Amino acid sequence: MVRFFQVSLRLLILFSVYLSLCLCKPPSLESTCDVESKSFFLSSLMRYATGDKSPSCLPAFPFFEEFGLYGGVFGPPAKVYAMTSYRNHLLIAGDFTFAGLATGSVSVVHPQSGAAVPSRFCPFLKVKGATYTAVADGNGGFYIGGEFTHVQGFARSQVAHILPGCQLDPNFNPVSDPSRSIYALHVLGDNLYVGGFFGSWGSGTQKNLASLNRTTGQLNTGFNVGDIDNFIYAIASFGSSLYIGGSFQAINFVPYLGIAKLSSVTGSIDTSFTGQLSVSGSAYDLYMGTDLQGSPILYVGGSFTTPRNNAVAFYPDGTLAPWNPNPNATVESIQQYENQVYLGGSFTSVTGAATTNGLVAVDNQSGTATNNTFGLNQSVSTLQIIGNQLYALGQFTDVKGVPRNYAAGFDLPSGNLTNWNPSLEEAVTNPGGAVIPYGGALALTYAKSSVNVQTKRNFVVIDEASGAPIDGTPQFDYPIKSIHVKDNHLFLGGSFETINGIARRGFAVLNLPNYDLNPTNLQITDPSIEIRTITSANGQIFFGGTGMTTVAGQTRNGVAAISSETLQLTNWNPNIGANSATSMLVIGDALFLGGLYTTLNGNNTISNYRAVDLVNGTAISLPSSTNYPSSDVTTQSLYEGKIYLGGIFTSISGIGSFPNIAIFDLGTQSYVNPSPIYANGFVNTITPSLDGKFFLGGSFTGLNGSTTSNYAGAFQSKTNTTINWAPNPDNTVFSSMYRNGKWYVGGEFIHAFNKPYGGIFLTDLTEPPNN
Repeated sequence: MVRFFQVSLRLLILFSVYLSLCLCKPPSLESTCDVESKSFFLSSLMRYATGDKSPSCLPAFPFFEEFGLYGGVFGPPAKVYAMTSYRNHLLIAGDFTFAGLATGSVSVVHPQSGAAVPSRFCPFLKVKGATYTAVADGNGGFYIGGEFTHVQGFARSQVAHILPGCQLDPNFNPVSDPSRSIYALHVLGDNLYVGGFFGSWGSGTQKNLASLNRTTGQLNTGFNVGDIDNFIYAIASFGSSLYIGGSFQAINFVPYLGIAKLSSVTGSIDTSFTGQLSVSGSAYDLYMGTDLQGSPILYVGGSFTTPRNNAVAFYPDGTLAPWNPNPNATVESIQQYENQVYLGGSFTSVTGAATTNGLVAVDNQSGTATNNTFGLNQSVSTLQIIGNQLYALGQFTDVKGVPRNYAAGFDLPSGNLTNWNPSLEEAVTNPGGAVIPYGGALALTYAKSSVNVQTKRNFVVIDEASGAPIDGTPQFDYPIKSIHVKDNHLFLGGSFETINGIARRGFAVLNLPNYDLNPTNLQITDPSIEIRTITSANGQIFFGGTGMTTVAGQTRNGVAAISSETLQLTNWNPNIGANSATSMLVIGDALFLGGLYTTLNGNNTISNYRAVDLVNGTAISLPSSTNYPSSDVTTQSLYEGKIYLGGIFTSISGIGSFPNIAIFDLGTQSYVNPSPIYANGFVNTITPSLDGKFFLGGSFTGLNGSTTSNYAGAFQSKTNTTINWAPNPDNTVFSSMYRNGKWYVGGEFIHAFNKPYGGIFLTDLTEPPNN
């Protein structure tokens, strides 16, 4: 009965979604396996509603799909120091430049707009690590190659197969080897040819080039070229022959300069093909196209000086073609549309055009320029023509005076800029990426993990209903370390100096709900200020950090307070001297102040952790007048009458060892000794749930003697035991927040659960171990 109710409820909800979103949308392609079609959408809704996870080109959804937080923040650097919520918004603050969708290094995007297909229709592939190349499989899916280690959380070693429906192929699983890099893929018959840089393939001696069974990923042992002495960057075919291009100079110790022709069955070299490049030259791309008469011709782009400069063409038998565009620098990618050949690279001139700036069209007979009006401000690393659309990836940020972050589209043959704008996180450089058709959409690959990025300097507000950043939020010039919502104001602290160009040093107030800058300016002038903690109680906003000596013209060392109504400075003044405050926790009439200080109220016997009253900031006896943590207390949380402290301390004076975590029992007014939970490194955040589960994050590599929980772990206070849960983010965790049954986790990491997230992820502490 429960299952029936769940399915019925979900069907009702999804039918409502369909009515509101789909019936007004004109139909596109009608293929169930086409991610852009109505058939795919409707079938996916039914699959979601029934919980169907059987093998299919349609996505397999978790029983309760997580809508909302698909994005992350990106840099460099990218660090999430603080989070809070306001109404249906998630507020994220830290040290970052962009907010975007954390898709992983392979994104499925719309062919006209470049917007990512929503995860609920096409589950993000979450490829962990760079993806340099991709090729269609001929059956609606595609293969990817690069330096990645996981796809959708499952281990895959540099090569993977993606099925229709945005799902990893569980049957295609090449032998693992973390040392190899894959730069080229080519499908021919039942084989997938893989090129790059590797010394062997499993137990096989294949070096830098291998052939795999395209269904299983297992090595085809009968194909073995032998010793190729350097990188393979490109593979093409004609009939049963393969052409390889790269930076190699010898095969089996016989000179072959950057290009060779092989048997696709055995890998044996076709010595009749005499085409060669210059010594130390490299072929970065091969394209099997046609000349003006329609005869097959192999176009080669790269960095070489003979037999032509950086671009040359051979007929399949190795005869040199007359085509000679003569680019003055490297050609990294080649495509053909009708009788036009498109070159992308770092060159600035070709035959017949003195200025081209990395992208030009030339005729396919002489190589003379026919269109050099693309107007890019930097170079191109990848070109792909699909239908009458030319897609380009590279280092450019401006096209014909229009902003384009490293990706752009053009109509052919006109060369007019289109609206395609996936807006990438970072420049695409050699060995580049790929753009290939995928159903009615496009699969885009490159070295980074985000698309559709927006400039959001150190502060972003996410609409949790859509998962998208809202517009119009302010830009901060330097990092934000703390944020706090009180009534109709948002208080922010950090090391920033200006907000949208307006002076605000270290502390600022934004008006809610519009996030516009409040005129309040506390006139903090200290050049090294960093506000690290903010809280509120008793009609006041308390804030503290390091480097602060003066607020609103009055002396305030380390900590201060303003009225939450008038926003004027109050008399509260614990005066911690030239030290730092890092954490605050209000309990009743007391504020527990953690930090790295050696004086309070002029008393030089107090250090690092003490409670003060909320009126004047006068020290009170809690938690102790004699026993103090040995160093900084960076985080505090209250749960069932106990304060959980985390930081960089290793002991509490007069009591004993407390490695980075301590628990103070307010009932007994004593520290729990020994502590049931401890860490082998710094603890930056501790956050409980209502049922006593705790999330812990920091720079530690283990809890309670175990080293399976890097940077993040969990603890059950009811049983005083660690939870068998290990997301293993790849760098420090700085912040966490519990809301609506989940922990929001922020930090310097890019990956967790072997998936890319971009500085933030959600968890309920039940995810399975990493694959």
